[in-house]
Amino acid sequence: MVYTENYPVLDETEWKDYCQLPGIHSKETPSDWMKQIWDRLMDYKNRGRLAGSMKRYIIANKMKYLWEGDLGYAVGVNIAICYSCNKLVYSNIGCKYGICHFMDKHWSTNCTGNAYCDISFRDYIEFKNKLKSGLTNSFDEKQAIRRYELWMQNAIRRVKRAREIGRKIQACITIQRKVVEWIYHPDGMTVKQLSEHYQLLWAVREEMCQINNV
Repeated sequence: MVYTENYPVLDETEWKDYCQLPGIHSKETPSDWMKQIWDRLMDYKNRGRLAGSMKRYIIANKMKYLWEGDLGYAVGVNIAICYSCNKLVYSNIGCKYGICHFMDKHWSTNCTGNAYCDISFRDYIEFKNKLKSGLTNSFDEKQAIRRYELWMQNAIRRVKRAREIGRKIQACITIQRKVVEWIYHPDGMTVKQLSEHYQLLWAVREEMCQINNV
């Protein structure tokens, strides 16, 4: 398998939108920016008209002006929209050399989707073997491997967390059962005495409820 990123040829209108979509105005909140561009962004995404990193996320840009009357230039800020979980991503890590490390962190920790990972395990093994043997030096394949490994980190972390929560829930259930046994099953009682004791507790409970309702 040969993995390559497709870069669509955009017409004039598409290129204008492509440049304007990341722009967030000075008085615009990130949520407002996301709502404003979402429909157009998803339309471009679904039609395969996004290229490069914008296939998986979009980084917000703000205009920076050096002097009064300057036309300004766009600067990436630490706000993004992830297409895998359709959420805003905030970070103070930022971008370096064109690679947005805070998106890597998001994908490996907090992202609830997996659309950013577009290869299978079989493809991952194939690309890794090709890379180790020197049969390829493809940047696109290296990026695909990196995204798959980020997804694996996220999946492993989520499984561990689910197991930890499961153990805590089971511990709570065990404690609850012990408390119930201690309340309703005092030591040394026969089955008949336990039944009478249980009925007495419920009678007391009902009387307390009636008193509270008066």
